[in-house]
Amino acid sequence: MTDPAWLVNADPEQVVAALDGAAGPEEAAAAAVYRTSGHLHRESGAPVRRQLLALDAARHGDRELARSLAAVAVGHQDADDPWAVQWATGTDVDSRLRHALPAPAEVGVVATVVVADRGLAVAGCKDGTLHWWDPATGRKLGTVATGDTDAVRALATAVLDGRPVAVTGHAEGAVRVWDLAEGEPVATYRGADDSWVNELATVPVEGRPVVVSAGTDGVLRVWDLAAPTGSDELLTIPTGFAGALATAVADGRPVAVTGHNDGVVRRWDLTTGRELGVGSDADADAVDAAGVTSTDDDDDHGGRGCATLELNARTHVLATDPVSESPLAVSANAYDSWVWDLATGEQVGGPGPGFVEAAAVRVLRGRPTALVAGGGGPVQVWDLSTHRHLRLPLIGHAGTVRAVATAVVKGRHLAVTGGDDRSVRVWDLDGERVGAGRPTGHAGPVHRVTTAVVDGRPVVVTGGADRLVRIWDLDGGQLGEPLAGHTGAVHLVTTGTVDGRPALLTRASSEAVRIWDLASREPLHGRTTSAYTSSSIDFFATVEGRFVAVTWEGRVWDLTAGAWIGVQPRKRGAMALEELDGRPVVLTGRGTDTAHLWDLATGEPLGPPLTGHTGRVQAGAVGTRDGRPVVAAGGDDGTVRVWEATTGEQTGGYTFPAGIRGLAVAPDGRLVVAFGSDLAVLAHR
Repeated sequence: MTDPAWLVNADPEQVVAALDGAAGPEEAAAAAVYRTSGHLHRESGAPVRRQLLALDAARHGDRELARSLAAVAVGHQDADDPWAVQWATGTDVDSRLRHALPAPAEVGVVATVVVADRGLAVAGCKDGTLHWWDPATGRKLGTVATGDTDAVRALATAVLDGRPVAVTGHAEGAVRVWDLAEGEPVATYRGADDSWVNELATVPVEGRPVVVSAGTDGVLRVWDLAAPTGSDELLTIPTGFAGALATAVADGRPVAVTGHNDGVVRRWDLTTGRELGVGSDADADAVDAAGVTSTDDDDDHGGRGCATLELNARTHVLATDPVSESPLAVSANAYDSWVWDLATGEQVGGPGPGFVEAAAVRVLRGRPTALVAGGGGPVQVWDLSTHRHLRLPLIGHAGTVRAVATAVVKGRHLAVTGGDDRSVRVWDLDGERVGAGRPTGHAGPVHRVTTAVVDGRPVVVTGGADRLVRIWDLDGGQLGEPLAGHTGAVHLVTTGTVDGRPALLTRASSEAVRIWDLASREPLHGRTTSAYTSSSIDFFATVEGRFVAVTWEGRVWDLTAGAWIGVQPRKRGAMALEELDGRPVVLTGRGTDTAHLWDLATGEPLGPPLTGHTGRVQAGAVGTRDGRPVVAAGGDDGTVRVWEATTGEQTGGYTFPAGIRGLAVAPDGRLVVAFGSDLAVLAHR
């Protein structure tokens, strides 16, 4: 694993199989680098793997390994990539990531199941398909269409006669069971025709695996998985509408836990259908102070309950560990999350973080642990006994995490997460973080990036969701403190020249543009910004030393003269305005798969269309390299392509593990690329 040539050229299946044998920090670091884009290595040739591995090594902060990987010869070829990564940030990398498993649509629910020390990670997607993988190798094992074109809304797993099965919930009260070993349907149970199944859970009852379904008709139904031909429920329990469902074994008896619109959490005995007690997602004293009656339940478990009148306080997340001897439940509403002792019905923790989309509970190293996800942030790992972080957050998803699950496979504690980025990720919860790439400093995603020259030194300027603008040395770190003052996410960053001084334009949503002197880092006072706030303006640029505004259609407004200049190009989607050989040119093509370069003065094309992208182009830039004009563009297909501006000949490209959202050509010809939530600088060899 310390041989860069082996990492680049070896069969990815062989490399993945060897990663668990990493010994020592050097091999562990190489294994983490390989796993970062491991899902892409399987489908890529050696030249693309070389690019991805070098990039990921830079993201993990190992520049020496990045250089060694970039220098590897591919087959009988030399290391002939025209571009090499110089440095990159590591916002989206985490050494504990084992696999990223791409799915064809957004992942709404995930589950795990372990049979004979072999685990499966199962995902239900919003296109109605079901997929499962081996979390140890990342290899996909099967997929089925569940019969609905709508999303798989509910998912649970169980072991039936020594075989793993998945249970899916559907419209018209249907519950379907799937054999994951064969990829075949096993049974279909029918509830009320006018009820949609929105929650599922499994649990052993008297030694038999059963599935519990909750539908929009407000009834829990219990089905015997061991008797798949039976048509009658073992039990029906009228509960009222349940927006969340989980199961556990408390004091030796199987229980179902339900969450409701009024914020109440209830427990039900699955052998008798009897309600055991009531917990609530609100503090009893606070509710009483608000004038809402709180009542005690006199049953043998002494649970307490109260109602809440908050409109948006519906309990929508419940998580339990059915095999724990001290069963705990985590519940969440729109504002807070709470921890409950299922044996007593008492609240034992909370309130915790709000905006929770999904949670899972598992005993990790003897401690009850919750994985809590949602709100677009990383997955939090909480010690439920101390109510503190047990591990650093799990970083890597490029979108909101919608589902989490856990499993123990061959003694390793694994977490499985899925979300809006259409991937399922498998994490090693026993792993320790060994470091990541240089951070951007931003407390959120980086939205905009551009370049400039300040006192003869090339710099990159970034703006992000944390409302700050940061300036970086291309060969070093951040220069000084960030520029503050914006009240929203920074979505426009442009550099130019004002009165012979390097200047910076920045803007957040619904704000006027701010103008800064890049050398002194002070605002340029006395200049009006009211003309810069038009909603039709897509970006700013400079022509002959003057700031101009450019619209989506490619029209150019001279802010000094207060007039339109030049000729609008015949293609829309303007991405850049630059001067080449003394004349201003406009680059268009955003939202399409082809870029075009136009002469601003005449509106005529300069050279042929620039082709090669297989997805929508999202960012482009124009510059010079070795004195020759070049065009660069990147987009949804995760590639940056570079062409000679006048001939349209493609002269190189680079593959990234995420879509390209920002691109610039530095004055010395280097490329600055924004992909996912990270930045990378590519230098021409």
